[in-house]
Amino acid sequence: MMFPPEDLKAMYIKVTTEDLEARLEELRDKISHLRSRGLSWAYDSREIRIAEHNEDLVFAELRRRKEEDVK
Repeated sequence: MMFPPEDLKAMYIKVTTEDLEARLEELRDKISHLRSRGLSWAYDSREIRIAEHNEDLVFAELRRRKEEDVK
């Protein structure tokens, strides 16, 4: 699920880019850890689906900020 850029901006307006990058790294580590416990278990796990969704949101906001900086 993708959010419009203005929604992402509103969601993360008080969060620094550095904090978002750190959060993205944490989420990727968590996803990697959950997958290492067993691929079939991980894909059925609500925990990993939430982490993947949050990773998508943080990544999209970082991309939005980089694109905004280029303009």
